[in-house]
Amino acid sequence: MTALVASPLLAAPPAPLLLTGATVYTSSAEAPKKAAILVRDGKIAFVGEEAEARRLAPDSQVVGLKGAVVYPGFVDAHGHLLGLGMTKELLDLRGRSKEAILALVKAAVFRTPEGEWIRGRSWDQNLWPGKAFPKAGELDAVASKHPVVLARVDGHALWVNRAGMERAGVTAETKDPDGGKIVRDASGKPTGIFVDNAEDLISRVIPAPGTAQLRRLLEAGTKAAAAVGLTGVGDAGGFGRSGIDILRAMAREGALPIRVYATVGAASKDLAAFLSSGPIVEGRLTVRAVKIYADGALGSRGAALLADYSDDPGNRGLVRTPGGKMDEVALACARAGWQLWTHAIGDRGNRLALDAYEKALAVEKPKDPRFRIEHAQVLAPDDIPRLARLGVIASMQPTHATSDMPWAEARLGPERIQGAYAWRSLLASGARLCGGSDFPVESESPLLGLYAAVTRQDLAGRPPGGWYPEQRLTRPEALKLFTEDAAYAEFAEGRRGKIAPAFDADLTVLDRDIVSDTLPAAEIPKAKVLMTIVGGEMVYRAR
Repeated sequence: MTALVASPLLAAPPAPLLLTGATVYTSSAEAPKKAAILVRDGKIAFVGEEAEARRLAPDSQVVGLKGAVVYPGFVDAHGHLLGLGMTKELLDLRGRSKEAILALVKAAVFRTPEGEWIRGRSWDQNLWPGKAFPKAGELDAVASKHPVVLARVDGHALWVNRAGMERAGVTAETKDPDGGKIVRDASGKPTGIFVDNAEDLISRVIPAPGTAQLRRLLEAGTKAAAAVGLTGVGDAGGFGRSGIDILRAMAREGALPIRVYATVGAASKDLAAFLSSGPIVEGRLTVRAVKIYADGALGSRGAALLADYSDDPGNRGLVRTPGGKMDEVALACARAGWQLWTHAIGDRGNRLALDAYEKALAVEKPKDPRFRIEHAQVLAPDDIPRLARLGVIASMQPTHATSDMPWAEARLGPERIQGAYAWRSLLASGARLCGGSDFPVESESPLLGLYAAVTRQDLAGRPPGGWYPEQRLTRPEALKLFTEDAAYAEFAEGRRGKIAPAFDADLTVLDRDIVSDTLPAAEIPKAKVLMTIVGGEMVYRAR
């Protein structure tokens, strides 16, 4: 008899994985229990007594997790992987004073060849005395021979120096584009701030990253996500063909450590081709959604409001996509069976999105569209019930509330704030929610989102009792946002979001029980990610 010799094509499947000794949350609705988890071929094969698991798979690879807590894999329903990767290469301006930012730019001048762009991200004028937008002249004083472009924390405004504006050909005669605003001084000259669609005037002259750099950024972003316990990300970046092709290559090569549910940009020249060819499912990558912008952001006063900003009379924000175009894209997605994600922050932006959805769904009547509103941050009272009625998912980011609370009411006034960051009101109306962070606008750690959802406080515990505490979520509800709800939001509730037989073995392992009320809420952000497991593969393990 001739013995068979194993070859790469006939390689034995990996041994089953057996996790023992942990406390396990099989779902947000079930009480935790001590249990063993058996994983075979990337799926949950068994959850229960360790002795039975060992009997079922005596050849398994055993990993002891005594003292740890295992949850269904955490998913960020709305993040930006390219942006997260890029934060590793740009000046990090998060939380810094204007003076500290100018010092960073000055230091960058000495290591950047003259004429090359100096780039940074995440300044926030709301943290500075006076809360006024900065000006080009302040950058000119520290970097006169380099074009400088610094993105606001929400990505909806750019701070540019004189050299950058000259490179872009921007002058006092340059008109504001539709859906955008060039902030000007009393004489009409640009001050260096470009809001929403006006950002394109600058970004179009910045050299676009090549394929190698885009892949490097995506690799960095996905690895960073895995390191904070995320097993999946809904990417709201709105890719074009080149970005999707890179993600497909990574998926085919097994180079995606996490699952990526990606969106195609509504402005992509390839949108019609994507819609006609159908969803893409390759390995850990799924592409079946389109991203469009209704308005801008509240922090830069670009969110479209039904009435004037309370702290800026005469300003009602910016509509980034005209209503006719919104209707067109919504109808095309409904017809093709693709999901539509609309960025909508202001009450007018949300109404525009809901109006477009209602028209499209009435015409096409798709069976299960699951259209989403990304942020759903400020809703008029009459619009809250419409989400449940239309089956629209509110994709919300709990940390936005705790970041914005120092100034949001000044923007909106005491009446409109009642419909802002209104998680409990939406749930009570029957709407479906899902949770994310909008990283790198906020931290990518889902622990911070869970903490914000249950406390509505900052990390220092302010304000006492929480900001509008009636909108808080319970700990199981917060866990559901980042597990079952996130799975539902990407049509995956039948295979992810729970720890159950035949479900994908996507698991987040922490060093403590963040769902139990016996753990003080202040301890939730301090939990340590011990392991991130995707499809039975350990993609991150703490040292």
